[in-house]
Amino acid sequence: MTSEKSAEDVLFAFSVEPRHDRETLERYLNSYPQLADDLLDLSHELRISASLGPADVLAEDEATFRAAWQQYSAVAPQGVPSASVGDLFNQFKGRTFVALAEALLIPRSVLVALRDRLVVPSSIPTGFIRRFAQAAGTTIEAAQEYLTLPPVTSAAVNFKADQTPSAQPQITFEALLAQSSLTEEQIVALQKDLE
Repeated sequence: MTSEKSAEDVLFAFSVEPRHDRETLERYLNSYPQLADDLLDLSHELRISASLGPADVLAEDEATFRAAWQQYSAVAPQGVPSASVGDLFNQFKGRTFVALAEALLIPRSVLVALRDRLVVPSSIPTGFIRRFAQAAGTTIEAAQEYLTLPPVTSAAVNFKADQTPSAQPQITFEALLAQSSLTEEQIVALQKDLE
């Protein structure tokens, strides 16, 4: 039987732990084995976030940045991505983000890397971009345009950090899959499906 804590409560508790080391992860995995995939994905996302380094962006600055971006995108010159392309993932939060990852047959950590544009765009198979566009309810062109924008730092990292984060280098799609929680068989099946 499941503990009285909801999955969201457990994941939140894990995310605010002072350390996200192997011991902490194992403690949560032992206590909540039914959430193993979720805990592993969150651990991977937190590891990626930690590797980005600290930032000096304050929470109240976020509203200022969003307002400036909206003003800029309203008058963006020809050739500059529209706000809809830049905001492609805005509709995918929480459960809808999980559903998108499941529709794409990938772990959430892979989707996080795509959301933050940490993948070399030319390494992403056309079949995956087509599947991504369909699942996200957008065009292939809009998905490609989004994935070619510069990498971003997650808002959580910006909020927690004390100094400006340096951009994490992009990796190939193949390397991203190899680092994910997918088994070798799942990777081969996914690659075959994308051909």
